[in-house]
Amino acid sequence: MSRTAAGKEKKSFRLNMLFEPGELEELDNFRYSARIPSRSEAIRVLIKLGIEAFTAKVAKEGSAPSA
Repeated sequence: MSRTAAGKEKKSFRLNMLFEPGELEELDNFRYSARIPSRSEAIRVLIKLGIEAFTAKVAKEGSAPSA
């Protein structure tokens, strides 16, 4: 975990990302259809879903795919 100068853990982090126009449109379509209030929250939901799907796939197949 990252720590501030005072030694306390940060509560959140900023992550800047670049999207192609089509990707942003897909993100917004997902966000609106799932009634998610912000793009940031939609990205968090999609990351969580992706990690869960990856974890399930690894558990089913027995090993992580190589990069």
